[in-house]
Amino acid sequence: MSARPGYRNSSAQRIGAMLSRHFFLIRKSWPRLLSFAYYPVMQLLVWGFVTQYLGPQSASQGVLQAVPGILLTGVLLWDVLVRGELGLFLSFLEEMYSRNLGNLFVSPLRLHEFVIAQMLMSIVRVVIGSGVALLVAVVFFDLQIAQQAFALSLCLGCLLVFGWAVGLLANGLVLRFGLGAEEIGWAVVFLIGPLSGAYYPISVLPSWLQTVAYALPTAWAFEAMRTALIEGRIAWQMLATSMLLNLVYFVGCGYLFWRFVESGRERGLLLQMGE
Repeated sequence: MSARPGYRNSSAQRIGAMLSRHFFLIRKSWPRLLSFAYYPVMQLLVWGFVTQYLGPQSASQGVLQAVPGILLTGVLLWDVLVRGELGLFLSFLEEMYSRNLGNLFVSPLRLHEFVIAQMLMSIVRVVIGSGVALLVAVVFFDLQIAQQAFALSLCLGCLLVFGWAVGLLANGLVLRFGLGAEEIGWAVVFLIGPLSGAYYPISVLPSWLQTVAYALPTAWAFEAMRTALIEGRIAWQMLATSMLLNLVYFVGCGYLFWRFVESGRERGLLLQMGE
């Protein structure tokens, strides 16, 4: 494309114009700006607390020999949580990108049926993705969890339900604030990562963070996982607490999602979303 007469369009100016465009996009989208530092900080926090768990004080607790299995199982169960959340979120995004939300919600399909279909799809994602990962862990890393399979399956169920709750919240936020807030759906589940204790006990957190962590069902589920792997028993009280908190979060996030959908109907947002 040729420059306009009387205007010297240099390479540096064209590059500067392109940089300015992206700068203004980032400046006007706080989710994009937040994502720059968000993931590195979350990773640093998680593995920083892991080093606290594996410090010299752990030797006196007699758990070092169980650490490899704890870490591998924590990775697998964390993946279940992430896939449970993304199972709802990605399915919802596909409908938004294809501008199909309006068609769905004027059809006989009810909102709870739509949510149930998304949850079933997330189970498929979990079975395929985490199932392959479990096979790899057993074959290549000699992970032995058969004796604790029932206890771990209960932990898995707690994490999957919470993943659904987070997914409903992410769907509602994107519906409310538009696709510019898509980053929230990817980031929200990792926000609770350092507080969930997937790879270390909650006791390694600062005391004020422990209070916050125990308000999440994930903390109780992962504590129950470690109890099963280290002590070989089912922590029924921890699992019951996790599921009770799950009920609160799922109902609360489900209500917020319903309100966002109703607001979208009233404001005509369901017909305006798209790529």
